Amino acid sequence: MANCPHCKGEINLTTIKQEKKGFGIIKQEILYSCPHCSSVLGVSRGKWTG
Repeated sequence: MANCPHCKGEINLTTIKQEKKGFGIIKQEILYSCPHCSSVLGVSRGKWTG
């Protein structure tokens, strides 16, 4: 468990919001945000090179 750096609300992997864009495993971007204040906590970008 951790606290949001913006609102200090408690967050964990089950409560964090994820917004996914892209085509599955080919190219996908994920935006992670706080469930309390909706501040962006991180971004993940992946590309399958199989």
